[in-house]
Amino acid sequence: MVSDMSKYEPLQRYLAQQAVRELPMTFKEIETVLGFELPDSARTHRPWWSNNVGSHVNAAAWRRAGWRTARVDLASEKVTFVRDLFPQDGVAETGAAWRRQDETIVLTEGALSRTAVRMIDDAAEQLNVDRTQAIAAILDACALERRRRLFESLPVASVPPGFDSTAIIRADRDGH
Repeated sequence: MVSDMSKYEPLQRYLAQQAVRELPMTFKEIETVLGFELPDSARTHRPWWSNNVGSHVNAAAWRRAGWRTARVDLASEKVTFVRDLFPQDGVAETGAAWRRQDETIVLTEGALSRTAVRMIDDAAEQLNVDRTQAIAAILDACALERRRRLFESLPVASVPPGFDSTAIIRADRDGH
């Protein structure tokens, strides 16, 4: 006898192998992957497609693969799976784009575009480091640039004419 959990494993494996960020599928395509028809509730009740793994073994399958449902169209029998950019610890399997493993983020090369892989390889060569260190350097540079843009977007404080900061410091020091 096949358990409810294992019957959705083909969908989990299929999603884990996908190298896209968004995957629209018809219910028929999902049934082909699974090898059986979806239950009637999948066609009539939107909550069947929720991402709540607590009571839905079907949702546990796509969540373990690092995906979530984003758009469900019951009338057209279509659902769009979206790669979860912030998976919960322990949810994503090795086939997902990335997952956490202890304090390490594991990124699968298949989830990256050729341009991204080339960028990593170029940085590794230029910095004379391995790919892991190159990825860290790229992410650090992106974070620094993002922080710079944030600070540049903040208004610059101006001091009104005749303002005396030493008077304020003295008053504060003297308890006035």
